[in-house]
Amino acid sequence: MEALFGFLYPILWLAFIFFMGLMWWKIISKTGYHGALGILMLVPVVNIVMMAVLAFKEWPVRKEMKLKGIEIKFSAPLPTPAVVVMVICAVFFIGALLAAIAIPNYLKTKIIVSETAAKASVKTIINAVEAYSSENKGQFPASEDDLRKGNYLSDPYNNAIKKGYSYSLNFDKDNYQIIATPEVCGTTGTKVFIADNNGIISEKDCR
Repeated sequence: MEALFGFLYPILWLAFIFFMGLMWWKIISKTGYHGALGILMLVPVVNIVMMAVLAFKEWPVRKEMKLKGIEIKFSAPLPTPAVVVMVICAVFFIGALLAAIAIPNYLKTKIIVSETAAKASVKTIINAVEAYSSENKGQFPASEDDLRKGNYLSDPYNNAIKKGYSYSLNFDKDNYQIIATPEVCGTTGTKVFIADNNGIISEKDCR
C-alpha cells in the first residue's frame, strides 16, 4: 500500500498543479490579460503580487468596454444554499487532501528524528561505560548510578522515556546490555536498538 501511494503521489500532485494552472489560465484570460499570466498564480509570493494587481488595477476588458461606451455595474448576488454547500464541501475536501499528504510525512519525519536521537543516546551510554571501564581495570559498572556518580553520564536513562523511546540498562562486572525501545511501536519509532559489551549497536524491528 505504501509503495502504491509513493507511486501515485507524484502523479496526483502533478495532475493537481496542471488543473490549478489551467483554471487560473481561464480566469486570467477573462480579465483581458494573457492567460499565461495565470501560471504565475502557482508561484509563491508572486501569486500575492498577482492578486494585488487583479484587485486594484483596472482590467483590460473593463477599459475596452469603457472605450465602447459600455458601463456595467457589478453587484454580487447573495449565494444560494447550494453554492454555500458546494463551497463548504470544497474547503473540507481541500483540507482533507492536504492532511492526507502532510500527516504521513510529518509522522515519518517524527519517527526518523526519534530513532536518530535514540541511537545517539545508546552511543552516549556506550561511551560512558567504556570510559568507566578504562579507568576501573576493565570492569563494567554495577549500575547506572556508578556512571552518574563518576560523572561519566549526566542524564538518567534506565527505565526512563526520552523523545519517544524507553531505555533499559543492565550491568554486571563482565557484561552490560543497553536496550532502547519505542514507547509506541510504529508511532514513536519502528526500530529497537540493542548494544552489549562489544560496543556495537544492533537494531531490529519492533513488534
